[in-house]
Amino acid sequence: MVLVGHSGAGALLPAVAEVVGTDVHGAVFVDALLPHPGNSWFDTAPVQLREQVAGLARAGRLPRWHDWLPSDVLDTLVSDVGLRERFIAELPTMPVAYFEEPAPNAPGWPASRCAYVRLSEAYAGAADEAERQGWWVHRENADHLALLTQPARIAGVIARAVAVVADT
Repeated sequence: MVLVGHSGAGALLPAVAEVVGTDVHGAVFVDALLPHPGNSWFDTAPVQLREQVAGLARAGRLPRWHDWLPSDVLDTLVSDVGLRERFIAELPTMPVAYFEEPAPNAPGWPASRCAYVRLSEAYAGAADEAERQGWWVHRENADHLALLTQPARIAGVIARAVAVVADT
């Protein structure tokens, strides 16, 4: 089994692998945070972003993700109005505690059997770090929500990454 995580889920893949156990052969990170055991999202986020997100909290909860952004950003990323509305309808609010909790340490996870698919420039640093760690890295000219807006294209890239990891 090869785990695949997008965005913030990437940081949790080692813990998921540890829970799943020996069936996990590796992981593919798709425009995702890299593992940061012992550190919270707030610990690893750029100061300006951390302050912006923390400032949005009300009664210990953050608004839905799209409300963190200027309104035109999501319109640009998801131009299909119906698709955008369905996407927004499924977005949860999040407890601030989620962003404050340190990521778990998972010493037995298969860090050497990973791949990284970079969809957006925002994750260029993570892709570069993955490459420094010896992972297979693919840089796709897309955006962070291309999984939603271009599913067939991005699924093909992810399938290729899974095949690379499965062959290691």
